[in-house]
Amino acid sequence: MRKSSLFFAAILIMAALMPASAFAKMTNPVDAWNRHFDTWLVVAVVVWLVVTVPMLYFLVKYRRSSRDEDGVYIKGNTGLEILWTAVPTIIIALLGVQSWRVFNTYREVPQDAYEVRVDGFRYGFEMIYPEGIKTINELRVPVGPVKLSLSSRDVIHDFALPGFRIREDMLPGRFTYLWFYADKPGEIRHVYCAELCGPGHSLMQAKLIVMKKEDFNAWVASKKGVEGSASLSQDIRGKELIKQCTGCHSLTGERITGPTFNGLFGRETLLADGTKIAVDEAYIKESIRSPKARIVDGYPPTMPPFNLSDKEVDAIVAYLKEIK
Repeated sequence: MRKSSLFFAAILIMAALMPASAFAKMTNPVDAWNRHFDTWLVVAVVVWLVVTVPMLYFLVKYRRSSRDEDGVYIKGNTGLEILWTAVPTIIIALLGVQSWRVFNTYREVPQDAYEVRVDGFRYGFEMIYPEGIKTINELRVPVGPVKLSLSSRDVIHDFALPGFRIREDMLPGRFTYLWFYADKPGEIRHVYCAELCGPGHSLMQAKLIVMKKEDFNAWVASKKGVEGSASLSQDIRGKELIKQCTGCHSLTGERITGPTFNGLFGRETLLADGTKIAVDEAYIKESIRSPKARIVDGYPPTMPPFNLSDKEVDAIVAYLKEIK
């Protein structure tokens, strides 16, 4: 018992003596995760070579020359057994401690990070900015550290940014978070849901746009102008709001998770209970606020309710009237 305690204490001491630069406060997590990945890759390749090359050599060198030949009986070697048990244990322990320290360092968010709330839903992402702006499946951020506070309106989703080597689960009823350093303005990165969340999972995608700070401030000002303009609400706001629905409803007639919006307004639709109903303003508003009240025949009841204002619902209805 004492020997094993000394052994693990030695491992912890060796881990503590690792280069401090590897665990310094992160300015760009991509660099830290890339270095960490490279470390594991190098160790894995070395271990594979140490095991595979001698194995192939022994397979050829000591292969059986005839079926009647008996192999030589070899007793175990206690020293070798201790060596090939202790060395991998030390390597794995050191890598484990390194992983733990890198992860904990990453969880320290810079104090000057720009924070955006992101709500996941079937099947899209709604971005809620501190300035009161909302976007669907499009995240715009200024250059610098960015923190995303994540939650879900229905099932478990996962916000994944492969370009920044990060992902985090989005859980109903609680908040999680991740952060990254947006360093290349003008570059568009892709966002994915990395948790199987339903039949429209593969369509749950968004884009991240990094902007120079002055350009981002101008965009914020322009969005505020659109939000406050009654004359633009039906043409622009309705088109913007409908983006949160296109993960399940097409605009061009294709059948996906939900019915297409193309030519929807004004036609009759068959419900799951066998009745038919005209698609008018009242039906659309009811479907947005209580989507399970009337289920369209042939489609699953997976749509969540949306907490939209009356003006936002009116804008969506007005836009649906135009889709032919």
